[in-house]
Amino acid sequence: MLFPSLCSQKTKVLFWTVFMLIDALSLSVNASELVQIPGVIHVHTTFSSGSYTLKELVDRAKTKGLEVLVITDHDLVAMEYGFFPFRNILKKRVEKKSVLKIGPEKYLKAITDINESQSDVVVIPGVQSSPFYYWTGSPFRGDLTAHDYRKELLLIGMTNPEDYRNLPVLHRGFSTRYFIALLPQSIILLSSFIFSLFLIFQKGTLRAIGVLICAFALISAINYHPFQSSRFDPYHGDQGIEPYQEVIDYVRDRDGLVFWAHPEAKYAQQGVKIGNITLQTKPYPYALLLSENYTGFSALYGEWTTVDDPGKQWDQALLEYCDGKREQPVWIIAEADFHKDRNDGGVLDLDSYQTIFLVEKKNMKQILGSLSTGKIYAVRKGDKGRLSLDRFQIGSKGSKVKALMGERLNNPSIPIINIRISASDGGQYPINMTLIRGGKVLKTFDGKTPYELVFEDNDSLKGITYYRLEATAGPMGTVLSNPIFVSKSATMTEQSRQ
Repeated sequence: MLFPSLCSQKTKVLFWTVFMLIDALSLSVNASELVQIPGVIHVHTTFSSGSYTLKELVDRAKTKGLEVLVITDHDLVAMEYGFFPFRNILKKRVEKKSVLKIGPEKYLKAITDINESQSDVVVIPGVQSSPFYYWTGSPFRGDLTAHDYRKELLLIGMTNPEDYRNLPVLHRGFSTRYFIALLPQSIILLSSFIFSLFLIFQKGTLRAIGVLICAFALISAINYHPFQSSRFDPYHGDQGIEPYQEVIDYVRDRDGLVFWAHPEAKYAQQGVKIGNITLQTKPYPYALLLSENYTGFSALYGEWTTVDDPGKQWDQALLEYCDGKREQPVWIIAEADFHKDRNDGGVLDLDSYQTIFLVEKKNMKQILGSLSTGKIYAVRKGDKGRLSLDRFQIGSKGSKVKALMGERLNNPSIPIINIRISASDGGQYPINMTLIRGGKVLKTFDGKTPYELVFEDNDSLKGITYYRLEATAGPMGTVLSNPIFVSKSATMTEQSRQ
């Protein structure tokens, strides 16, 4: 500040003009410095149900131009059915290969090693989790059915083996997490055991009764021990959203990210017979509104979806955030659920469903940051290539300030939406685009790629709303953006939520 003080007033004005220009330019540079990194979320390896090793997947990703793989092998693949009244003792258990069965240390080390051995593809750890299911029917009648086993979450970004080992899911093994909550029932049973010891030292009938009580109390104490891995069990029907919220809160407390997987999957909607049991999981888009504090959900995957249609569950959740009823927004991703390529008998290719990350640098921290803040968009690849959302930002008339996906623009005079979409091969393809504001279609546009649009929203806005867009271009597939929020009456409390 010394230099300007020694100059003339004209020099001072010139200095500050140049300074403000540089400052304004720096804002534009910072916005343009974000690069798009194509990646795939929900990929299985040979650690669970996948056909390829980590190295084979990385090699395949390189050939397809992918730079991020979010690995989500199954945390635990186990199912148990126990017989009343000692369901935890008299039971049959079936378990398959999973992260917890092989060992989370080995799993995480393999991911660390592959990242250290190359830098072309960033590999991020995660798991696919089925926290809960419940039984109906009977094995003796032949109608035993496991409900909601495919109601699943993607848990992403945890790097501590203990965080995986202590997940609050069914059948994980002994745990002290719920020891205090479950201790009262054990105390009652142990009290019965102690009382039985008194009877055993009596004579005649009392002694016989004591032996029976002792045996029953001891077996019951073992069966109903307080070292359970979940406070829920599969024998008391549907227990609502709580088993899933328990996992969501657990992962978020450990700085992980949580996405609802395939909420409208029809795979087991009518029931799938596996051996002597039936697996049945009905679509669960309602879970997006019943649960809270999760990061997002899969909006594009291998089935037709409606949850992202204007006014449906995604918009309802975003409006809850705008109204202050939800602490954080809900973001969308594309979900691959990849096991093997079509050439090897799979149902899709590794790059069929892509999530594009907007980052300053390609590293795990930045990629997880873009996932958590909504600086991503989802892509369903077409037969000839994919769409690229080159630009989606909102500015204000008469201002240089702009907001990108996941951000919020406060008090714009008139929101100006700036969009550019192109085809990956640079070709011209007919494109249809829908601009959605606050859960309703604001306007639709038709054109050809590369398509550019500058649109002024002259409607009178109040409070907080958001804009998002969908675009489809036939052989180039579909692109789905995350929202940009706009506030016309930002209070200090609202600004603190940015």
